[in-house]
Amino acid sequence: MTYLVALDDGHGMQTAGKRTKPIPQLGGRVIKENEFNRQLVKLLDVELKRCGFRTLLVAPTDEDTPLSTRTKRANDAGAHLYVSCHYNAGGGQGIETYHYPGSREGERAAKLIHKELLASGVPRKDRGVKSANFQVLRETKMPAVLIEFGFMDDPGLSEAAQMLDPKVQKAFAVATAKGICAYFGVKYVPEKPPSPPKPMYRVIVDGKVVVDTAYEHKVAAAVEEAVKKGVTEIIIRKR
Repeated sequence: MTYLVALDDGHGMQTAGKRTKPIPQLGGRVIKENEFNRQLVKLLDVELKRCGFRTLLVAPTDEDTPLSTRTKRANDAGAHLYVSCHYNAGGGQGIETYHYPGSREGERAAKLIHKELLASGVPRKDRGVKSANFQVLRETKMPAVLIEFGFMDDPGLSEAAQMLDPKVQKAFAVATAKGICAYFGVKYVPEKPPSPPKPMYRVIVDGKVVVDTAYEHKVAAAVEEAVKKGVTEIIIRKR
């Protein structure tokens, strides 16, 4: 069975109030919450697809899609899990994961995802797994979780500054994907490391460079041609 996961990047780019204060360590940069949420969902989408899931982006534009529209899209598509990604506010610190009160499957998903997030390597205070009557948790027919990955207004704004850190975004996307895999009993498939670049070879014939290539057959052809010409010296250098 191929599971369908609905992904929700909370709010929109222009949603009022959903942004940081000017962050001194970023030269006074103000970050909109959806800048993090959208990038996180984009990375999570890639992670889940590589692991064999189907995904549904319930808010695919920069507009602030109504919550009822988001949940309806997930319900209509028959999604098996709903994951809403946010960044908190209120002056606190840390990460917390929510499920709907009384939802056993929602709670199980939240606990598994939260466990992986705490092990992501991104330092965060553990604010725990909690229940809440949020609309996206209440109106979804499938188990649903809402994750607050940090605070936009934490003391010192260190968590706020991390909203734009690609390493933090990637680590949280990987951890969320691992938690989702654990919930469905699916093996997490890590990203393949890039292949190392092929070595370059330089063929020098009688003091003149005749080929610079990473292809062995071109090196062999150059040497063969030089031998046919009866040259005095052939040098092959790997670099």
